[in-house]
Amino acid sequence: MSQFGIACLVGVGGAIGALARYGASRVVATKKKPGFYATLTVNLIGSFLMGLLIGWHVESDHAAVYAFVGTGVLGGLTTYSTLNVQKASMLRSGVRRMLFRYIAATYVLGFGLTALGVAIGDMMRT
Repeated sequence: MSQFGIACLVGVGGAIGALARYGASRVVATKKKPGFYATLTVNLIGSFLMGLLIGWHVESDHAAVYAFVGTGVLGGLTTYSTLNVQKASMLRSGVRRMLFRYIAATYVLGFGLTALGVAIGDMMRT
């Protein structure tokens, strides 16, 4: 596939992921929950799914699929910038315990879910 074709896959995938993230934030808003619940959820789901892609060796074996799903969909779904804005807002608001739990959940669970995804992907590949 051409580089232009790959770029188009990333763009379409990114749009899908961003729309899914927006949908998650709307669901959380209708339930009157804090916005960081949606960010945490999409980031943890994205971490696990990226781990699966890594475990399945999708990047090296199926570059177009990885471009669409990994870089596009999961890149659009997960959000590092919103995470940091929310952490700064929590710090400024003085909700330090909640901030600590959010940071711990994001990084500890995120890494754990990525590792779990890699392990499952490895098992499914063999």
